Amino acid sequence: MKRRHAGFGLVELMIAMALGLFVVAGVLVVFIAQRQVYQSSNSQSLIQDADNAISAIITPVVRGAGFTGCSSLAGGVKAYPSATNTPLTFNTTSPVQGFDSKTIPSPLVDGAANDTSAGDWSPSLDASFITAGGIAPGSDVLVLIGAPPGAAPVGVTSFGTNAITLNTSLSTSTLTFAPPQLVAVSDCGKSSIFQVNSVTGTTLAYATGPNGTPLYPVSSQVIPIQQTAFFVAQYAGQSALFETVMTIPAGGTAANAAWSKPVEIAPGVLNMQVLYGVASSSGATTAATAYVNAANVTNWALVNTVKLGFLIEGNASSSTVSTNQTTFPLFSSTLTVPADSRLRHTFFMTANIRNTTLL
Repeated sequence: MKRRHAGFGLVELMIAMALGLFVVAGVLVVFIAQRQVYQSSNSQSLIQDADNAISAIITPVVRGAGFTGCSSLAGGVKAYPSATNTPLTFNTTSPVQGFDSKTIPSPLVDGAANDTSAGDWSPSLDASFITAGGIAPGSDVLVLIGAPPGAAPVGVTSFGTNAITLNTSLSTSTLTFAPPQLVAVSDCGKSSIFQVNSVTGTTLAYATGPNGTPLYPVSSQVIPIQQTAFFVAQYAGQSALFETVMTIPAGGTAANAAWSKPVEIAPGVLNMQVLYGVASSSGATTAATAYVNAANVTNWALVNTVKLGFLIEGNASSSTVSTNQTTFPLFSSTLTVPADSRLRHTFFMTANIRNTTLL
């Protein structure tokens, strides 16, 4: 008697394969959807982190612009460094200066080569930025000078020949970088900015500066001065917001000062636009009467507010092409981006230059 062998028939095998493919397809759909959710949420988190970093770093620098102890750059400042590398180097005529990009590329491309043509900005971009490697095409540049964030004034106890003695050592927390550097001495009515060549305990030594009373009384205050620039550029394959500080090399003077190596603040920043709030006159109660770009500022000393707008993007594949926005308004400009798979959004902030009230 023949034994019948049990097993799957062709029809049963095809049905099983169809069911298996159906299950695999369902799993793939869920996986792709979850991956898209992860990419989107991760990019949203990165963009939010960029927003927070931009606000936390730029706001204190803007608010400290012009601060020279207990006075401001508007309070009768005398700047002793006589030679400069470029017109921008340690320019103390106003706490804020800017450069407005004349043309914004369409579309904006992440990681595009930096622009090194000074004439593409108004006023013409300072040569120091060209030397440093250029700026992202279409991005504005913001430059501020004043006490660095976190610096605290220190009292003067005596003046000597080309030296000032302080009531507290400046060799630790209140000096943000080692000499040579610029410092300001102020008596709340006027200020002087000069280069310190060495710091020994409580004594600051300099070659040219305010030598003794009655120019400044012993109750005056001293504080470090820093010139900072913010801009968008491409240095490592991706556009990002950078910060750089004007520094004097060891043994040098303002004549050979240069920007420090740019520090990345926030990756994925494609563009920065800046508007400047200009008052009709200087004074503690004078509010900005107009917001204009750098090309239309006629007197930088009257700028008391800065508005900044940023276009920030997430990772690739953080959005779908069909739903990704391709145009973004940034003040009076409309920015166009490729119809790719990146999540993007705009971020705006406003900061007051509080030291315009110290007159």
